[in-house]
Amino acid sequence: MPDPLEQFLIEYVDAVGGLADEIEPQVYDVLMPDAATPQRIAFDPDALPEHPSAQLLTFGSALLDELLARAQQRGQIGLAFLDDAHLQPHALAQRITRDLVLPEAITLRIENIRPLYVTHSVFWFEVTYLGEEKEQALFPLAIDRYYVRPVRYLNELLNGERLNDTRRWSFADAKALPPDQAYVAAREGIVRTVRAEINTRQHQTQTHLAEQTARMKKYYADLRAELDERIKKANARGDETESLRLRQDALNREEQLRLDDLGRKAKIRVQIKLVNLLHIKIPRLFIRTHVAAKPRSVPVIRPGSLTLTWDPFTEKTDALACPNCQRPTFELQVNHFGVLHCAECNPGKVKS
Repeated sequence: MPDPLEQFLIEYVDAVGGLADEIEPQVYDVLMPDAATPQRIAFDPDALPEHPSAQLLTFGSALLDELLARAQQRGQIGLAFLDDAHLQPHALAQRITRDLVLPEAITLRIENIRPLYVTHSVFWFEVTYLGEEKEQALFPLAIDRYYVRPVRYLNELLNGERLNDTRRWSFADAKALPPDQAYVAAREGIVRTVRAEINTRQHQTQTHLAEQTARMKKYYADLRAELDERIKKANARGDETESLRLRQDALNREEQLRLDDLGRKAKIRVQIKLVNLLHIKIPRLFIRTHVAAKPRSVPVIRPGSLTLTWDPFTEKTDALACPNCQRPTFELQVNHFGVLHCAECNPGKVKS
């Protein structure tokens, strides 16, 4: 398996239009588009004596930090299409009725099917935990901007082999939540995730703080007891004790300062920053259906039509938005007024 840093360098140089020539194992001459001369880069420290002009590329090196910063800046916002999907599923009507739970009192008839591109936005947030130590983590979150829902299955599809930079089909785009509102929704999702992590970290930190505080107080208590004993002996001999009392005051101040410093370090501060954003357009089948009441049931069904969507990648019907409360649901019910609603709605308060 190739070294991950070596693979990163090769892919990055190729992406920016540069050249990477391997002159021997783990030693490269790299020519960037904006450079006049090549730069020699080594991954093996043992190669440096033979190549004194080479720069060592290792984890934590300034060179790696520089390349990562350039790569991040270059790829902050991207657009891709994931449209190698089968858009003519067999027995679609039967699949829909199998995926959804519908009231016995209604019938559902497909009127038309239209494929549209649905925009998904994948946000990568860098979360920095600032406390006694600085730690960083990367959290990705994908938002379906048609339904405004997080999407998890995209993680398995985000390999470069399936993403394209051009649109395969001439379908129009479905309506989409504006990017700024999608960002807010994604950030709120990350905040909920991070909040749970912070609670765990804070509990561990407070436990550690209590142990450190107890040890430090005992340390200074022992020093004060030793000073008190020295002051008693000095008084018994009639010696001067002013310097010892000044040392006592200094110890008290030093203890308080160190305890305050421990308390500051135990407080965890969090910074969340968006570092990358990828918009992915994925085709989906939009199915307009007519909803009617069966004979001798409720008089009229409201609403009289529903738009369902079929995801070709999961090969399932998406949860539809409840006509009454807009919650995602796979089950619809009908009240005695003929109004459709989900199981979460209170039928007595369903809007007419």
